[in-house]
Amino acid sequence: MSLWFDDENHPFYGIVEKLKRSDENIGNLHNEIIAFFKGSKYPVLSNPDSKEWQEAVDYHRELVIPKRFSVLSGEIIHHLRSCLDHIVWHFSSAHYRRGHANAIEFPVFRKEPLTKKELARYEGKIKGIVNTSVLSLIGNLQPYKRGSDAEDDPVCIVHDMDRFDKHRELAIVYSCANLTFRAGTRWDSIRAVMKYRKGETLTATEVVMAQTAIKQDAEVFPQVSLPQVGKRKDQFVVPSLSQLHEAIVERVDLFASEV
Repeated sequence: MSLWFDDENHPFYGIVEKLKRSDENIGNLHNEIIAFFKGSKYPVLSNPDSKEWQEAVDYHRELVIPKRFSVLSGEIIHHLRSCLDHIVWHFSSAHYRRGHANAIEFPVFRKEPLTKKELARYEGKIKGIVNTSVLSLIGNLQPYKRGSDAEDDPVCIVHDMDRFDKHRELAIVYSCANLTFRAGTRWDSIRAVMKYRKGETLTATEVVMAQTAIKQDAEVFPQVSLPQVGKRKDQFVVPSLSQLHEAIVERVDLFASEV
């Protein structure tokens, strides 16, 4: 990352403050999730062979997650989306800002704009920008450039989640389980568990390895997940938001040298 992040006189310092606030909110959310589950009946799920296992699973399946977690997640996403819009605002001319303030935003297209209407919508958002390098960067960061993976592009995910949050609550978060393995657990055993969780086909040997690792070496903690992030389902909230945060920082960095 360039020096813009630590320079209070840099034109992007307003973006920096948004990114700092986003990072603070991720940390706060992480701490609140930990505290929430510590105060629950089952802060750690018992061994799958114990008689309490199913009771603990049922308990967390029905546990109501605080709405505050959705609110904090929505604030994080909104700050990240605003960073992108701030970039376009900065590079837009003063004249265009005065006449088209509500039209200026970072365009996000998962499908290439080809029709006259689509092109007008795309160009209207960035029409006030004359810097060709900036226009090229914006074009290269369009999700449709990733083809069939457009939906998994971080810019697309942030845009979709922010848009969803404006009309309804951010996707409902719910309780699920997260496996943590003790130090010294064999890597091939962990890999077998990972394959099992992804729904991949396991050999008979891998099935035994996965079952043994879960029973003997794993601790199962309750966690909070988003039902879907891009194409991926059941994604833990804090790691997902952290990855999106870092992705937006990287993209802002591309534009900082054009100031």
